[in-house]
Amino acid sequence: MALGLDTTRRLLVALERPDLRASTVVHVAGSNGKGTLCAIMAAKARDMGFTTVLFTSPHVARIEERVRVDGRPVSADLFDEALLRVKACAEALNLEPTYFETTMLIAWAVCDLVNADVMVQETGLGGRLDATRATKADLAVVTAVSVEHATLLGTTRSEVMAEKAAIARPRKPLVLRDPEDDVVLDLARQTARRAGSYDLDDTGPASEVIVVPVPTEANVRKEASHMAHAVCQVLGWPTDGLEDLALSVRWPARGQWVDKTASTCGPLLIDAAHNPSGLARALPGLWMDFQRCVGAGAWRLLFGTSPQSDMGAMLAPLLERCRLSHPDHVLLVAPEGGRMPGVAPEVLREEAWSSLHGVECYATVADVIRHMKAHPMPTLVLGSLYLAGNVLAELGVDTDDDLSLFPQHG
Repeated sequence: MALGLDTTRRLLVALERPDLRASTVVHVAGSNGKGTLCAIMAAKARDMGFTTVLFTSPHVARIEERVRVDGRPVSADLFDEALLRVKACAEALNLEPTYFETTMLIAWAVCDLVNADVMVQETGLGGRLDATRATKADLAVVTAVSVEHATLLGTTRSEVMAEKAAIARPRKPLVLRDPEDDVVLDLARQTARRAGSYDLDDTGPASEVIVVPVPTEANVRKEASHMAHAVCQVLGWPTDGLEDLALSVRWPARGQWVDKTASTCGPLLIDAAHNPSGLARALPGLWMDFQRCVGAGAWRLLFGTSPQSDMGAMLAPLLERCRLSHPDHVLLVAPEGGRMPGVAPEVLREEAWSSLHGVECYATVADVIRHMKAHPMPTLVLGSLYLAGNVLAELGVDTDDDLSLFPQHG
């Protein structure tokens, strides 16, 4: 990881600025909910007949998911063609872009190759020094903000907001999820008054800051739908049918159902709320969906996480749910294939789960899936995005059709 914009700026120029050829670029930052909002906005653009590229990270099952064309993961052939363009430019300039910078530039090369009308791009980390800020944007959006990556972004919500609101562009609007804190909101407004463009000498205030209040009872999907409504209004896009469209979007590993026929181990509800604030916000709505669909009978929890700066805060809402709803089994396993090794299940059990009955540790995700298939039962799968990807891969539901934003593709 190397935060900064210089390498990306130089490579965008070498690629002949594909970001300037897209008619509409929506740029989204935030701590939680930004991926869901990006998915809804990409779905809306496609529904309006625009050729649309969506760039998000990380991926669930394979790298091509980071670049979706009209909702579907880009083909391996087109991904490779774009990668070779980026590679040639990097070699010509003797530059070594990071993994994230490379995938983001691939997304823009794909945008050029398919002649996309709309690009929706999600920040990777923060905003001010994130590679995505090197591009044009017609509209910037900041979703819910919480303290995350404290060593890089700050130890207070105000500091984090100052980093994320810095994706605002001069003379372009900034749509902001109401942070419900006057100090945090004031920091966002101050940041928007000194917005910086993709051109180094282009600075000045954002055209306006639109603050969007969100109902307290809204779950993650409804909150994203509420934000999407405001974004569409700013863009001048129609909002008829937006709520139904938002509900129909399939955002893999975010409140995703896998039915018992596809899983062969019982119905699964999978969500990759992978930080404490995200899990605390998502869990009440997930539990309501889970109960509505599977009833009040036997159930189990499958959980695995990457290292957390505050593991106690991460586990607290889960432990409370288990205390209230008494799972028949708690299955613990370490996610596989992440940037950092997953937390060992034995460590999790000793740290927080030792007081519960039916807690089982598994050496691999393949082992836990074999157990689940031998003993089918409704299962809530929570934790790392890597765990979600591991589970989908083991179940064989990770094809391009399965990973499309639109169920009709599958």
